[in-house]
Formats: sequence, structure tokens, C-alpha cells
Amino acid sequence: MKTLDVNQFTNAPKQLEIGRFINAPIDKVWDVVSDHKGMTSWMPMIKEVDLTIANQSGEWKEGCERNCQFGPDLLEEKIVYWDPPYGYAYMIADMHIVKNHLGYFKLIEKMEGTEVIWTQYYDPNGNIIKKWMAKNVMLPSVMKKALKNLQKQTSV
Repeated sequence: MKTLDVNQFTNAPKQLEIGRFINAPIDKVWDVVSDHKGMTSWMPMIKEVDLTIANQSGEWKEGCERNCQFGPDLLEEKIVYWDPPYGYAYMIADMHIVKNHLGYFKLIEKMEGTEVIWTQYYDPNGNIIKKWMAKNVMLPSVMKKALKNLQKQTSV
């Protein structure tokens, strides 16, 4: 298990962290979480994922880039950390609600299943209403629903 050095990728503060216990082995959860194209089955509002650039080894792991159609927005993401089956981190290019973003899916193996912790580091962007809505409504809602969907899809 590697250690993620958040400061290597962003100086933005931790804004949100949401966790959920899933009654499934870590490998089963990892298989779903790490499947870029499969995100559309459990991540709310992600309608399409295009893998745009493979890493230097030609793999879709650390160093690869993907575009996620998130509602009307296109999220340009780069995978910056990949540690199977314990998690991965991704950066989203600056956009209208966040900048200096780093998202981190961390999987912790438990005797009875897997704990998934999703952390968002970013600097808020936009006017005061956009900033408040992103942190207090939009992002927590998407994160909670995604983890609930992930639980439904992987639980034994």
C-alpha cells in the first residue's frame, strides 16, 4: 500500500470527505471503482467517459487522462495516483465551481468488507452562491449517491 502525498498535487484544502462501508471484498469494490468506463453505472450524472490519453506504458492507470460528461459539464481528469486495490486519486482541470482539485478514492479492507472514503480537495471557484452550493449541496449529494450506488452494485 502506497501513501498519497496530497501536497504533491494540490495545496487546496480538504473540503469534503464522505465514507461508506460496503459488504464486499476489497478486490470486488476495486474492480468497479477502477473501471473508468463503468463509472456511468454508479456515478450520478456521469453520462459518458472517454479515455483520452493512456500513460507512458499504454495503460489506463496512473498518468492516464479521461473526460467525463457530467451533466452539461465536461470534466477533464488526470489519474495521478494508482494503488490497486487500495485507491486512486484524480485531478479535475479548473472549472466554474472548483480549481486546484484533487479527488481521492481510498479503500480500506475490513474483516467484514470494505470501507470506501472519498475525499475532495479544492479551492472554490465562482461567486459566493456557486461556492456555497458546490460544498453544501451539489458535491455532497453526488458523493453520497455515488457511494450508495457503489454499495448496491458490489455488496454480496
